[in-house]
Amino acid sequence: MPSGRRCISTRVSASTCSAPRCRIRKPSPAVRSHDDRLTSRTRDRPGRRPVESHRCRPYAADYPISNVAHAYVVTSTIGRGQILEMDTTAARAAPGVLAVYNPDNNLGLLAPPAGPPPGIVENYAPLQDREVRYRGQAIAVVVAESFEQARDAAALVTTTYREATPNTSLEANSPGVPAVGPPGFPPLNFTVLAPGVASIDAALADSAVVVEATFHQPIQHHIGMEPHASIAEWNADQSRVTVHTGSQTPMNCRQLIAARLGIPPQAVHVVTPYVGGGFGSRVMAWNDAILAAGAARKLGRPVKLVLTREQVFTMVGHRGQVNQTIRLGASRSGVLNVLSHDCDSELPAVGGWPTLPAHDTSDALYKTPNLHIGQRFVSLDLPPTWAMRGPNEAPGAFALETAMDELAVATGVDPVELRLRNYATVMPGAGRPWSSKHLGDCYRIGARRFGWSARRAKPRSRTDGQWLIGMGMATAIYPTNQWPAAAKVELRHDDTAVVSTATSDLGTGALTVLAITCADSLGIPLRKVTPQLGDSTLPPGATAAGSGATTSSVPAIQAAAADVIRALVQLAVTEPRSPWHGAAARDLTYENGRLHGEASR
Repeated sequence: MPSGRRCISTRVSASTCSAPRCRIRKPSPAVRSHDDRLTSRTRDRPGRRPVESHRCRPYAADYPISNVAHAYVVTSTIGRGQILEMDTTAARAAPGVLAVYNPDNNLGLLAPPAGPPPGIVENYAPLQDREVRYRGQAIAVVVAESFEQARDAAALVTTTYREATPNTSLEANSPGVPAVGPPGFPPLNFTVLAPGVASIDAALADSAVVVEATFHQPIQHHIGMEPHASIAEWNADQSRVTVHTGSQTPMNCRQLIAARLGIPPQAVHVVTPYVGGGFGSRVMAWNDAILAAGAARKLGRPVKLVLTREQVFTMVGHRGQVNQTIRLGASRSGVLNVLSHDCDSELPAVGGWPTLPAHDTSDALYKTPNLHIGQRFVSLDLPPTWAMRGPNEAPGAFALETAMDELAVATGVDPVELRLRNYATVMPGAGRPWSSKHLGDCYRIGARRFGWSARRAKPRSRTDGQWLIGMGMATAIYPTNQWPAAAKVELRHDDTAVVSTATSDLGTGALTVLAITCADSLGIPLRKVTPQLGDSTLPPGATAAGSGATTSSVPAIQAAAADVIRALVQLAVTEPRSPWHGAAARDLTYENGRLHGEASR
């Protein structure tokens, strides 16, 4: 702006979606008079505090909600069967108890709609029937004036069962049924044979060196620092519910809660600005949120439900157990002739995450003329599974890379050199080239920087005093995910900006990413940007999972910043009080928070 001239400050906002076919919100400028202007400085001064402070931040159960009641879950003590009788008389008469909800006094919750892919969410409605599907399933909820009263009353509930024998052994129920993905998903089971090769077994028989290894991965749990907890509060006419909960994806959480309550997604407001750990365990809306919302609706007052540590192990999804068999056939120089990867993965009868260990590992990593991928699901009477930190890639890569190391020993080929000799330049079995691939550079640069050439292949051959010194290598790959995402950038009249999107920060630094991207896009100091996330009323944000939140959010913020700059220029030439009123928009430029151009008057 020209110096010495009174300027018009604006409050302009723009939202942009980074995904195809997503709605782009039009700029909606509002005008306010003010004497300040956007600064041209682009870097913070030394000593300024960072975007994220270390003040106490509330987790879901810490929000100060008045008149809140406390819920405690009663869980099943058998692995499978039916509830014959549940005596809640003593619990209902206990001090402070407000209600006991169970199949005889249920919450009117709905099961999720059926459809492919099967089992992605739990396929039953909690407390709506007498069936026990696994040990640790929620079968009742006690609500009282305090947590201690609810807990103590829950201990007074007695249940009589008709027991059945649960299927819990992966080995006893294998092999499972072939895995099938959703429509349009690449085949999860296939065999590619070189011309003239009759079968994978024949290819192995023709190989000079054969390695076969079997791997078992037990159940693993991702238990975050913050226990799974929720507070649900309905408005006066019970047309809208606000749920404070820990979630990696506020928009999906809203959708799932709404489906279980039988209300429109717009009637659910999810608040989750601070999340105490996730690793996949908070992608779903689990029964803490669903039961709290159902109980609050029926009771007519806010309800807080905090799972105990023990309950988290059964009421929140876990990484399922997997059995894998890798068979490698190669020449004596280590060139692969065949790669076969068979696996049986736990998929509980109640649903959950379908673990596919060969997907994005054996079906993508190494060049081979004969390739077999066999992935099967085994239905078990266990708590739901869910994605946990590289859900397919971690178990699949461990099995494949261990087998490759065994092949290196069997052939006498250096492990790094073995990978390079079998380096794939196109997708194995499909022949599609990658848009980019630099794994070979990783091998070579990593080997050089780690001093790989000095490695001694013989075990226990290198020591440092009392210490045995070993050196090894393995390959890990991960897909590049990008989710639909929208972002809003707003310029305020006080020379600051607000950037918002409904993603989550579970300790991954999303708040910092939002602020840095916005500051860089607008050319203003970082301290003048306020990031907002973790709220389903914000523009639909990216799921904070699959290493895709940053790659999805950044383009949306950059596009929204470009939109708000265009809106600011347009406002400058159309606002009658602006010094550029009537000027051509093309004659104005924006740089580092300032508009430049000759004034029209």
